[in-house]
Amino acid sequence: MPPSQQRRLRQAVQEESDEDVRQRSASPENAGSDGDERMGGIETDETSQLIKKLVRYALACDFSRTPIRRDGIKEKVLERHGREFKKVFAGAQKQLRATFGMEMVELPAKDRTLMSAEQKRKAAKSQTQKEPTSNSYMLVSVLPSEFRTPTLVGPSKVTSPEGEASYTALYSTIIAIVTLSGGELSEPRLRRHLQRLNATENMPSMNPNDGNTPNERTDAVLQRMQKQGYLHKNVESKGLGDEDSTTWHVGPRGKVEVDHEAIAVMVRKLYGREADEELEKKLQVSLKIQERKAVLTDVAEGEEDAQQEASEPGPSTRRRRRRRAEEEEEEDEE
Repeated sequence: MPPSQQRRLRQAVQEESDEDVRQRSASPENAGSDGDERMGGIETDETSQLIKKLVRYALACDFSRTPIRRDGIKEKVLERHGREFKKVFAGAQKQLRATFGMEMVELPAKDRTLMSAEQKRKAAKSQTQKEPTSNSYMLVSVLPSEFRTPTLVGPSKVTSPEGEASYTALYSTIIAIVTLSGGELSEPRLRRHLQRLNATENMPSMNPNDGNTPNERTDAVLQRMQKQGYLHKNVESKGLGDEDSTTWHVGPRGKVEVDHEAIAVMVRKLYGREADEELEKKLQVSLKIQERKAVLTDVAEGEEDAQQEASEPGPSTRRRRRRRAEEEEEEDEE
């Protein structure tokens, strides 16, 4: 075959193959499937990245004791994917539970009784009948109670373990005092309680081992507790010539982190073996908690075990008794 015919034949075959490729790529079935696979892959990858980003954001907020706000999630995590909030939030919850043993729970909304006069007027003008929500979250542990012991879960090392433990003890104690006082505590009464705790002027700093600043001003620590949501300070103006009325309440984070059951456990620990049925009745009235017969049973069993251990002879006593018995046997044989 002459070279010219060979070239024309190859050109014709190439044109036919190119036409077949164009027809296959232009067919609706192939175009739809390819597009679905491509979009599906991108969507899955983007959702996975958004879930990881939300997990990191939640952990960072919890590290600084900052509320995980819904607006912050949309602005810093979702950005242009605002409609994917439910899917990304559910995926982050699943990952937090499986990997970190935590989950996000919504913080309680602000109590209407603590609103200012202007806020109350705005709430009265509002026509919405929906239950108010805070749209803010915090991380809580979902580990079983047997894995929440101080031996396994120690204080955080944000600045120092000692400072973190002191700060946790302080806000837990103040929250317990406010709650057991009916949920409200006046400024003078709070100061009297702080005086009993030897914390009128100063409290331990976040790094008590620091020789330069082992302590902090009490007012500065109380302001930090307000900022982080453990306490709420309500100042009501009385008018000209009268002093403002200041009361302290438990903040949204304090209600979740130091709930009524945690306060009851704290009180029982403080009373120790003196915790009796009378104390349980007072806790049930003050905290509206369920009866804890198991706790009393455990305390009684603990006391019985202690008494039994005290009555049982120790190793040295048993050794003396064995020697005495051996000596008596030798005397009888002689």
